[in-house]
Amino acid sequence: MKQTFSTGEVAKLCNVSIRTVQYYDKENIVKPSELSEGGRRIYSQDDLQNFRCVCLYKSLGFLLEEIKTVMQSQNPYELLAKTIVSQKEKIDEKVQLLIHEKERLLALYEQIEQTGKVEVESIEDMENLLVKKRTHRKTDIITYIFMGCYILILLIIFPIANFLSGIAPFIMYGIAAMILIGLIYYHAEVNAYVCTECRQKFTIGLWNDMVSLNGMKKGKYLKCPHCNHRGWFKDTYRD
Repeated sequence: MKQTFSTGEVAKLCNVSIRTVQYYDKENIVKPSELSEGGRRIYSQDDLQNFRCVCLYKSLGFLLEEIKTVMQSQNPYELLAKTIVSQKEKIDEKVQLLIHEKERLLALYEQIEQTGKVEVESIEDMENLLVKKRTHRKTDIITYIFMGCYILILLIIFPIANFLSGIAPFIMYGIAAMILIGLIYYHAEVNAYVCTECRQKFTIGLWNDMVSLNGMKKGKYLKCPHCNHRGWFKDTYRD
Protein backbone atom coordinates (compact mmCIF):
# COMPACT_ATOMS: atom_id res chain seq x y z
CA MET A 1 0.00 0.00 0.00
CA LYS A 2 1.35 3.39 -1.02
CA GLN A 3 2.12 5.83 1.74
CA THR A 4 -0.13 8.88 1.92
CA PHE A 5 0.00 12.07 3.96
CA SER A 6 -2.56 14.37 5.52
CA THR A 7 -2.45 18.16 5.30
CA GLY A 8 -0.87 18.38 8.75
CA GLU A 9 1.76 15.77 7.93
CA VAL A 10 2.76 17.59 4.72
CA ALA A 11 2.97 20.85 6.65
CA LYS A 12 5.18 19.25 9.31
CA LEU A 13 7.47 17.47 6.83
CA CYS A 14 7.94 20.65 4.75
CA ASN A 15 8.19 22.97 7.76
CA VAL A 16 5.29 25.18 6.68
CA SER A 17 1.91 26.04 8.16
CA ILE A 18 -1.27 24.09 7.45
CA ARG A 19 -2.70 27.26 5.91
CA THR A 20 0.17 27.28 3.40
CA VAL A 21 -0.63 23.72 2.32
CA GLN A 22 -4.30 24.67 1.96
CA TYR A 23 -3.42 27.85 0.04
CA TYR A 24 -1.20 25.99 -2.43
CA ASP A 25 -4.09 23.61 -3.07
CA LYS A 26 -6.51 26.49 -3.58
CA GLU A 27 -4.12 28.21 -6.03
CA ASN A 28 -3.56 24.95 -7.97
CA ILE A 29 0.16 24.93 -7.17
CA VAL A 30 0.20 21.54 -5.44
CA LYS A 31 -3.10 19.72 -5.26
CA PRO A 32 -3.68 16.46 -3.38
CA SER A 33 -4.06 13.34 -5.45
CA GLU A 34 -7.38 12.51 -3.80
CA LEU A 35 -9.87 13.53 -1.19
CA SER A 36 -11.30 11.35 1.54
CA GLU A 37 -15.03 10.70 1.87
CA GLY A 38 -15.09 13.44 4.46
CA GLY A 39 -13.40 15.88 2.09
CA ARG A 40 -9.97 15.73 3.71
CA ARG A 41 -6.90 16.14 1.48
CA ILE A 42 -4.82 13.02 0.87
CA TYR A 43 -1.33 13.62 -0.52
CA SER A 44 0.75 10.94 -2.23
CA GLN A 45 4.53 10.54 -2.11
CA ASP A 46 4.76 12.38 -5.46
CA ASP A 47 2.59 15.19 -4.09
CA LEU A 48 4.92 15.52 -1.12
CA GLN A 49 7.95 15.67 -3.43
CA ASN A 50 6.25 18.34 -5.54
CA PHE A 51 5.50 20.33 -2.40
CA ARG A 52 9.14 20.10 -1.35
CA CYS A 53 10.18 21.40 -4.77
CA VAL A 54 7.79 24.35 -4.36
CA CYS A 55 9.32 25.11 -0.95
CA LEU A 56 12.80 24.97 -2.52
CA TYR A 57 11.87 27.35 -5.35
CA LYS A 58 10.19 29.69 -2.86
CA SER A 59 13.37 29.77 -0.76
CA LEU A 60 15.29 30.76 -3.89
CA GLY A 61 13.12 33.84 -4.27
CA PHE A 62 10.78 32.65 -7.03
CA LEU A 63 7.35 34.23 -7.16
CA LEU A 64 4.39 31.92 -6.61
CA GLU A 65 3.13 32.65 -10.12
CA GLU A 66 6.51 31.58 -11.53
CA ILE A 67 6.46 28.41 -9.42
CA LYS A 68 2.90 27.64 -10.51
CA THR A 69 3.86 28.04 -14.18
CA VAL A 70 6.85 25.73 -13.74
CA MET A 71 4.84 23.07 -11.88
CA GLN A 72 2.09 23.07 -14.51
CA SER A 73 4.43 23.13 -17.51
CA GLN A 74 4.75 20.20 -19.92
CA ASN A 75 8.50 20.83 -19.98
CA PRO A 76 9.20 22.02 -16.41
CA TYR A 77 13.00 21.72 -16.49
CA GLU A 78 13.40 23.96 -19.54
CA LEU A 79 11.08 26.54 -18.03
CA LEU A 80 12.82 26.20 -14.67
CA ALA A 81 16.18 26.94 -16.31
CA LYS A 82 14.78 30.15 -17.83
CA THR A 83 13.27 31.13 -14.50
CA ILE A 84 16.60 30.55 -12.74
CA VAL A 85 18.39 32.81 -15.24
CA SER A 86 15.74 35.49 -14.70
CA GLN A 87 16.06 35.15 -10.93
CA LYS A 88 19.85 35.40 -11.15
CA GLU A 89 19.56 38.65 -13.11
CA LYS A 90 17.22 40.06 -10.47
CA ILE A 91 19.65 39.08 -7.71
CA ASP A 92 22.56 40.65 -9.62
CA GLU A 93 20.62 43.92 -9.83
CA LYS A 94 19.84 43.78 -6.09
CA VAL A 95 23.51 43.06 -5.30
CA GLN A 96 24.64 46.08 -7.32
CA LEU A 97 22.09 48.28 -5.56
CA LEU A 98 23.27 47.00 -2.16
CA ILE A 99 26.92 47.56 -3.09
CA HIS A 100 26.11 51.13 -4.11
CA GLU A 101 24.11 51.65 -0.91
CA LYS A 102 27.01 50.31 1.17
CA GLU A 103 29.42 52.61 -0.68
CA ARG A 104 27.27 55.61 0.17
CA LEU A 105 27.02 54.60 3.83
CA LEU A 106 30.79 54.16 4.09
CA ALA A 107 31.35 57.52 2.41
CA LEU A 108 29.15 59.24 4.99
CA TYR A 109 30.82 57.34 7.84
CA GLU A 110 34.31 58.28 6.64
CA GLN A 111 33.27 61.92 6.25
CA ILE A 112 32.02 62.00 9.85
CA GLU A 113 35.20 60.25 11.04
CA GLN A 114 37.42 62.75 9.22
CA THR A 115 35.59 66.05 9.63
CA GLY A 116 33.22 65.41 12.54
CA LYS A 117 30.21 66.46 10.46
CA VAL A 118 28.18 65.58 7.36
CA GLU A 119 28.71 67.95 4.46
CA VAL A 120 26.42 66.05 2.09
CA GLU A 121 23.03 67.74 1.80
CA SER A 122 21.47 66.07 -1.24
CA ILE A 123 21.62 63.01 -3.48
CA GLU A 124 23.63 65.05 -5.98
CA ASP A 125 26.17 65.91 -3.25
CA MET A 126 26.42 62.22 -2.38
CA GLU A 127 27.05 61.19 -5.98
CA ASN A 128 29.70 63.91 -6.33
CA LEU A 129 31.35 62.66 -3.14
CA LEU A 130 31.41 59.10 -4.48
CA VAL A 131 32.97 60.30 -7.74
CA LYS A 132 35.72 62.07 -5.79
CA LYS A 133 36.39 58.99 -3.67
CA ARG A 134 36.51 56.68 -6.70
CA THR A 135 38.86 59.08 -8.48
CA HIS A 136 41.06 59.19 -5.40
CA ARG A 137 41.22 55.39 -5.26
CA LYS A 138 42.25 55.35 -8.92
CA THR A 139 45.00 57.90 -8.28
CA ASP A 140 46.27 55.72 -5.43
CA ILE A 141 46.43 52.73 -7.75
CA ILE A 142 48.20 54.82 -10.43
CA THR A 143 50.69 56.05 -7.82
CA TYR A 144 51.51 52.49 -6.74
CA ILE A 145 51.92 51.42 -10.37
CA PHE A 146 54.24 54.33 -11.11
CA MET A 147 56.22 53.61 -7.95
CA GLY A 148 56.58 49.96 -8.95
CA CYS A 149 57.78 51.01 -12.40
CA TYR A 150 60.23 53.45 -10.81
CA ILE A 151 61.72 50.73 -8.61
CA LEU A 152 62.02 48.51 -11.67
CA ILE A 153 63.80 51.31 -13.54
CA LEU A 154 66.22 51.75 -10.63
CA LEU A 155 67.00 48.04 -10.65
CA ILE A 156 67.90 48.38 -14.33
CA ILE A 157 69.67 51.76 -14.25
CA PHE A 158 72.06 51.25 -11.33
CA PRO A 159 73.70 48.02 -12.57
CA ILE A 160 74.10 49.56 -16.03
CA ALA A 161 75.51 52.82 -14.62
CA ASN A 162 78.25 50.91 -12.77
CA PHE A 163 79.63 49.72 -16.10
CA LEU A 164 79.60 53.15 -17.73
CA SER A 165 82.18 55.91 -17.48
CA GLY A 166 82.21 59.67 -17.97
CA ILE A 167 78.99 61.63 -17.47
CA ALA A 168 76.73 58.79 -18.59
CA PRO A 169 76.16 57.48 -15.02
CA PHE A 170 75.30 60.99 -13.80
CA ILE A 171 72.80 61.41 -16.62
CA MET A 172 71.13 58.16 -15.67
CA TYR A 173 71.06 59.13 -12.00
CA GLY A 174 69.60 62.48 -13.00
CA ILE A 175 66.85 60.79 -14.99
CA ALA A 176 66.01 58.59 -11.99
CA ALA A 177 65.90 61.67 -9.72
CA MET A 178 63.62 63.54 -12.15
CA ILE A 179 61.23 60.58 -12.30
CA LEU A 180 61.12 60.45 -8.49
CA ILE A 181 60.42 64.19 -8.25
CA GLY A 182 57.66 63.77 -10.84
CA LEU A 183 56.07 61.01 -8.76
CA ILE A 184 56.21 63.11 -5.60
CA TYR A 185 54.79 66.12 -7.44
CA TYR A 186 51.90 64.01 -8.76
CA HIS A 187 51.22 62.66 -5.25
CA ALA A 188 51.22 66.17 -3.77
CA GLU A 189 48.88 67.52 -6.46
CA VAL A 190 46.16 64.87 -6.20
CA ASN A 191 46.01 64.34 -2.42
CA ALA A 192 44.79 66.29 0.60
CA TYR A 193 44.94 65.53 4.33
CA VAL A 194 42.51 65.94 7.22
CA CYS A 195 43.80 67.00 10.63
CA THR A 196 42.78 64.59 13.39
CA GLU A 197 42.69 67.48 15.87
CA CYS A 198 40.74 70.32 14.21
CA ARG A 199 39.19 68.17 11.42
CA GLN A 200 40.23 70.73 8.78
CA LYS A 201 41.35 69.59 5.32
CA PHE A 202 44.64 70.90 3.92
CA THR A 203 47.11 70.27 1.12
CA ILE A 204 50.90 70.22 1.06
CA GLY A 205 53.46 71.28 -1.53
CA LEU A 206 56.14 69.34 -3.36
CA TRP A 207 58.90 70.03 -0.83
CA ASN A 208 56.77 69.11 2.18
CA ASP A 209 55.64 65.90 0.47
CA MET A 210 59.27 65.09 -0.34
CA VAL A 211 60.76 65.51 3.14
CA SER A 212 57.86 64.37 5.37
CA LEU A 213 57.86 60.89 6.86
CA ASN A 214 55.62 58.34 5.16
CA GLY A 215 54.10 55.71 7.41
CA MET A 216 52.30 53.91 4.55
CA LYS A 217 48.93 52.95 6.08
CA LYS A 218 49.33 55.53 8.85
CA GLY A 219 49.75 58.26 6.23
CA LYS A 220 52.26 61.11 6.43
CA TYR A 221 53.69 62.80 9.50
CA LEU A 222 52.72 66.44 8.98
CA LYS A 223 51.96 69.71 10.73
CA CYS A 224 48.42 71.02 10.30
CA PRO A 225 48.52 74.61 8.97
CA HIS A 226 45.24 75.41 10.74
CA CYS A 227 45.95 74.37 14.34
CA ASN A 228 49.70 73.48 14.20
CA HIS A 229 48.97 69.96 15.42
CA ARG A 230 51.59 67.40 14.39
CA GLY A 231 50.71 63.79 13.70
CA TRP A 232 50.05 61.05 11.19
CA PHE A 233 47.46 62.15 8.63
CA LYS A 234 45.96 59.85 6.00
CA ASP A 235 45.59 61.19 2.49
CA THR A 236 42.15 61.79 0.99
CA TYR A 237 40.58 63.42 -2.05
CA ARG A 238 40.91 67.12 -2.82
CA ASP A 239 37.82 69.34 -2.81
